[in-house]
Amino acid sequence: MKRIIAAVLVAGLVVSFAACKKKEEKPQLPPGHPSTEGGMPPQGMPPAGMPDMPKVDRKVIVPKEVAAKWKSVKLAVEDKTTKATKEYTVSVGSALEVPGTKIKLTVLAFLPDFKMGEKDITSASDKPNNPAAQVLIQESGKPDQKIWLYSMHPGIHAFQHEKIGLMLSGGVSK
Repeated sequence: MKRIIAAVLVAGLVVSFAACKKKEEKPQLPPGHPSTEGGMPPQGMPPAGMPDMPKVDRKVIVPKEVAAKWKSVKLAVEDKTTKATKEYTVSVGSALEVPGTKIKLTVLAFLPDFKMGEKDITSASDKPNNPAAQVLIQESGKPDQKIWLYSMHPGIHAFQHEKIGLMLSGGVSK
């Protein structure tokens, strides 16, 4: 009886090891389908084989109650060489010349409860549930950039620059 149990255990181990050695098969793709190897494309690039998606130009709508309540934003600017971060309060519609750089930041809009629809971007309320600021970045010799900064999600569409980092700390109410 012991020999039978031992033989069954050995056979089970042999089958287990054989199953582990089996090469993983890749699913067959339809003819003309682009390869799925190579991972994701660099940020901003469409996936291989995908046409460029048209950019939707959404209108930014700041509700009257939001404009009446929120006057400024707090921007945290990090100097990447010294690792020092300084916070600046910038009024909506005003600009900040970042000290030690040729960068000018203009706050175009602040939405305390950011909400994006199919045709517009607005604030769902005047409460700071999902604060976001639209900022125009101008630097001598480079094209202007309009970006959104999200205080609760700083990694989403983060500003990429070799000298400074930029984050939204929040809004300043009137």
